[in-house]
Amino acid sequence: MSKSPRRSADASGFSLVEAIVVLAVVLLLTGIAVPMVRGFMSDGRRARAEADVKAIAHAVTSFYRDVGVWPARNAAGVNNVLYTLCSGPAAPATNPFANTNNISTWLMDGTHGDTLDNHLVRNTPGGSAGGAYPTAGSVRWRGPYATAATPLDPWGRPYLVTVRSGTSTNATNFKRMYVLSAGPDGVIDTPATLSATTELAGDDVGLLISIRQ
Repeated sequence: MSKSPRRSADASGFSLVEAIVVLAVVLLLTGIAVPMVRGFMSDGRRARAEADVKAIAHAVTSFYRDVGVWPARNAAGVNNVLYTLCSGPAAPATNPFANTNNISTWLMDGTHGDTLDNHLVRNTPGGSAGGAYPTAGSVRWRGPYATAATPLDPWGRPYLVTVRSGTSTNATNFKRMYVLSAGPDGVIDTPATLSATTELAGDDVGLLISIRQ
């Protein structure tokens, strides 16, 4: 009975040198792939944010065309009280952003902030049916203006609407109404003054809804 031939050293598997070469190639490819994947993910989040702000802007302007006022009514039914609206199920109790900006401060001060859903999805300003917009007549609430609850941005923070700019009579400030996200860094870079020349700043993602002259 013949013996099976021995495997040669060359056929016994990877040599140490070969293993090092393979590992180096894997590490090289990983070093190239990881930044590419991160870039694709970042681009995807920004694209989603851009789509969301367009949808919110459309809903807010549709509301204005129907009701004749911007969604700035409080729970008592008094118009032009609110300064900032936010997406999500509730106005945040603590600051979800990485800086302090009056746009978000107004949202959380207990008087000048509310959720978009209370105006666009439900006719319950300030969470109260008692302050509802009219539902009869030619100028009325015809919502819901969004098919579902307005989402948080891709980084887990609320979208903001600077609704004060639709109702203020300030001669210099609060003239531009934006829908905006604080972007990847969570910092609201856009100045709260919102003058006629205020542009979105930093990495904020947003859309201009109206300009008051």
